[in-house]
Amino acid sequence: MKNLFKFASAGFVVLGFASLACAGAMDDLGAPQPAAAQAAPVQAVPAEPAQKMPDIDLFGYFGYGKNVKGVELFEAEGSKSAKGVADVVASVDLPPLKNAYLKPAVSFTTGAGTKVFVSGTKAANCPDGGNSCADKEKFFLVLTTAKDQSFFVRAMDIINWGIFMSGSKTITIDGEKYVVKVYANASTPENSKLEVKGPRGVALNSDLKSIGDAVAAKGVDVKLGQSYKLAYGNEIVQGPQGARFTDKMLVLMIPFPVVNASTYYIFNASEITPSGMQFPAFERAYGFKLQGGKLDIYRI
Repeated sequence: MKNLFKFASAGFVVLGFASLACAGAMDDLGAPQPAAAQAAPVQAVPAEPAQKMPDIDLFGYFGYGKNVKGVELFEAEGSKSAKGVADVVASVDLPPLKNAYLKPAVSFTTGAGTKVFVSGTKAANCPDGGNSCADKEKFFLVLTTAKDQSFFVRAMDIINWGIFMSGSKTITIDGEKYVVKVYANASTPENSKLEVKGPRGVALNSDLKSIGDAVAAKGVDVKLGQSYKLAYGNEIVQGPQGARFTDKMLVLMIPFPVVNASTYYIFNASEITPSGMQFPAFERAYGFKLQGGKLDIYRI
């Protein structure tokens, strides 16, 4: 994935040379005159390098995802993992949470009265389908209507910064065109502004921090070794044709309150078995069970 923030700048060096004048004329006494000295070259003054946008991740406030793999726990009588049957610390019904993060408090309303929610998320892969790219290349803003129609806007395509970047995306909702832009704040990226402008002017103006906080707030509180918001939703992948949902369901554990550039944890819901799983890269003292849509987290 190309890093759109890096622009090369070069100065133009111009060298001027004076012509060499050689006079072989004789004076009136017949003495030869010395040749004229070669003019010194004009020293080039390099042009000032053009300003360039810092190589930063504007969307780091949304965190960096870490996929975690589990190992199965066996509930044989007398095993340590059997403690989980009576020591559940959190029990969450996942179906009501499905994709709830797509409808946070940040929203606007179309002329036809349709509410449009604005959230942010990251695809599981890179634009070329691989995984060798920065997290910022995976980030999308998602506009979801109250009718559950979602529009994916690749964030790197809508960044505006001075004269160097001028991006936007136009989407049509209820027959109206809305132009989506992000105005970058290089010094405090979380204060970068998202603007949605429609036929009646600016429909939404919000900083990225507010969107990130609103997205996280849609999760369920879970207290383990630290406090988390638990979210549940379909995996999103991207490719040349844009982004789309897959049937794969993910459980996210997001440290809360949100801290810039923190790590959140991604669990493949299909890997969490009824007999119990431990995720050593997450919190080793807890096990996870999933059965009939109910997720139990327990001490082991």
